[in-house]
Amino acid sequence: MRSKKEPYRELFCQLILVSTCLSLAIGCGGQSGKSSSSTSGGSAAPAFTPGNKSLLGSKEQASGREEPPRQPEAAVTSRAKGEQQPPSQVRETIGVSAGRKWRSAEGQILAVGEFVDLLDDQVCIETPDGIGKKIPLAQLCPDDQEYVRGQMAGRQAPTVPTPSSDQEVLPSDLVADDEVIVEQIQGSDTHSTGGTELNPAAASAPTEDPRKFVIPFDFVSRFDGGRYGQMVAEMFWKRLQREGGFVLPGSMLEVRDFCASHQIQVTPDTPLEEVGRIVRELFGGHIAIWGSVERAPGATWDVYDLVIKCADFSGDKPQIIFDLVARTNTVSEIPHLYGEQLLDKLYGRQPGGPRPLDPLAEENWAKNPNLVAGGDFEQGTGGVPIGWERGGGQHREPLGRLVKWIPEPGNPSNKIIRFEFSADVGDTYGVMYYSEPFPVEEGATYRFQCRWRSNGPAVKVFIKCYDLFESEYQPASVIAAGKSREPGSYTPSEKQLREVYRSQQNLKGPLNQWNVHTEDFTPRHTKYTPRWGKVMLYAYLGAGVVDFDDVVVKQILPPSPGEKQKELRHSLASPVTVKEMEENIRRGEEARRRRQVSEPK
Repeated sequence: MRSKKEPYRELFCQLILVSTCLSLAIGCGGQSGKSSSSTSGGSAAPAFTPGNKSLLGSKEQASGREEPPRQPEAAVTSRAKGEQQPPSQVRETIGVSAGRKWRSAEGQILAVGEFVDLLDDQVCIETPDGIGKKIPLAQLCPDDQEYVRGQMAGRQAPTVPTPSSDQEVLPSDLVADDEVIVEQIQGSDTHSTGGTELNPAAASAPTEDPRKFVIPFDFVSRFDGGRYGQMVAEMFWKRLQREGGFVLPGSMLEVRDFCASHQIQVTPDTPLEEVGRIVRELFGGHIAIWGSVERAPGATWDVYDLVIKCADFSGDKPQIIFDLVARTNTVSEIPHLYGEQLLDKLYGRQPGGPRPLDPLAEENWAKNPNLVAGGDFEQGTGGVPIGWERGGGQHREPLGRLVKWIPEPGNPSNKIIRFEFSADVGDTYGVMYYSEPFPVEEGATYRFQCRWRSNGPAVKVFIKCYDLFESEYQPASVIAAGKSREPGSYTPSEKQLREVYRSQQNLKGPLNQWNVHTEDFTPRHTKYTPRWGKVMLYAYLGAGVVDFDDVVVKQILPPSPGEKQKELRHSLASPVTVKEMEENIRRGEEARRRRQVSEPK
């Protein structure tokens, strides 16, 4: 299993497989092996795209999932009628009938196969037998080295290739690793990833989405070089993300990067018409929040001169939503007093009142299908409910002891899942039970609901989301074929599910009676893509009995079109993208090679 500490470049070698659509390249026999990468855009200045708009519902977010109910771009395969297969039934079979001839500087053929990745100056090649091989970059001829650099320069983000329609897909290669968490983002305030610029044609919010796109700008704070102003903008972004109802940028880093690259600074003195032009034409948005926060003259601590402005530019004339100039007595007044006043005006509610329900979310909640097969536990085979795993508990033991599928006592026409355990189990690792995986879309908002009751133990639900990763383990098909693994080789076709996002939902309610828990969540990750989700029912602390029924997960709000075009980052705390880090490493490697050539021997 992979550690979250492993270098990102190794993840590229694990994630990026060669699909059959890669063009075959010719070796060093006088023909160029360079590949071209296409880019989009026009001559006009690129517009900001709501690449990672926050699509949260009415409750606090806690977690997320993996792959879309719609056919995703990186779908592993398709069923007979175009439906996506769950990962428990997925196995990608890769065959390479031919490939590039990789030659040494002397013209000797070192290997034949397709380029996969460059890892620590080792060129990873998938050979026709599917085993794979590594060759030091320095041993290749100049044309092949240039070909590798061209491939790496044109690469954007790691994807899982989609097998062709004639490829058979079997279940054995995907293993859900529920214990491995790959740099997950938890908590209701951190569900977000960076965005990216797109061409102007794609810059406006989707017309089918009735929600307005809000752009919070960094507040001006000259007294500390902008640091506190950024914190105020982050505060508004997080509050809007948590309350939902609007489309948002994926993070303030996305807005910050775009403004820096286009020399944009919105201040309280910026004319309203200019703010509207920036919001509409460059960001494709509707509403802006901007202002300033400066230390009051003579004050040394928490007294600030605050300016907050908010306007809606979606109509023919700008509509001022909020315009405040105030001097604070304490720093807490900014979020808890003036920030609340802005949100009340923005949501059109009475001070302190609840946010109005999102009509689109409620409509989808009523009509969309339940993604959890067998969530009502009414049907099953072999003593196992449909859509749920055959084993439960920490050691996945067969159902019947810790986890039971039984008729509800007193209501035999209804079936439920029951946890029944002693204190030595409840006070250590507790009892868990997983659903089978179902597809999710990154950036979409989902709603989880279930009925539950407990006579004492604490109850939680974890909604875990996974991405597909390549594995180092040799598949059974290779072993059965009698193909021995050569030193330095790897197997590029093995897949595993690794957890990249988690929603922890804490169930609270009276004991010894049925309670209903409902909570929304939006799966996202800064570097990976949540593609599949699982519901994990969980109970712990003391001895007791816990019952579950009517488990439902539905998509209630779609993702924005730019969700799949995010700029990958290792975390939201880092302003540097993965692509920029790779480019820095590439330039460093080239400089090192030039020094080695120029140094006298």
